[in-house]
Amino acid sequence: MDCSEFLSRFSEFYDAPQEAPVRKEAEAHLAACGKCARYQEVVTRSVALLHVVPRPELAESFRPRLQHRLFHLDEGGSAARPGKASAIPAATVLGMAILLTAVAWSPMIGGGVPEVDLPAIIVSGPPMLEPLVGPGVPGLTPVSSGLFPGGLWSDMEDLLFEYSPMSERNRGRQDRGERVLRRTGLD
Repeated sequence: MDCSEFLSRFSEFYDAPQEAPVRKEAEAHLAACGKCARYQEVVTRSVALLHVVPRPELAESFRPRLQHRLFHLDEGGSAARPGKASAIPAATVLGMAILLTAVAWSPMIGGGVPEVDLPAIIVSGPPMLEPLVGPGVPGLTPVSSGLFPGGLWSDMEDLLFEYSPMSERNRGRQDRGERVLRRTGLD
């Protein structure tokens, strides 16, 4: 007896009485093959475990429903019947694929890209406006705000000084006359 024959006839061996010839052949194979001996040991332990586990509580309708399903399988019911029911979804998917392909390629079938003649666009610059400075218009005079006493570009640190309500948290340093510089990443 080889391994494949042992596995195919395992139920016959397992349920056979001690003096049956199949049992003697299988026990001789188990003595020579470690893999099959391990398989037989796993099955034996699993059966013993199943005998220890309590039986599950089944609903009253379980057995009639099971027998009804088995009846339909034996009769050749819908679960075992290939035919029109399985062909309809396949034909639907195939039809949708053909339709999507036709829609996607329909612009290419009609011909090339249509040519349209558009009129030329002429661009000109905006009209030049005359300044409003004259005898009746007051001139613009620079007013110093006092923020940059030496001028806007005199001290680079003045440009990095933060003039916002966010600097209120550093009010103590500002009250002492210290400058609060913020790093801006422009270094």
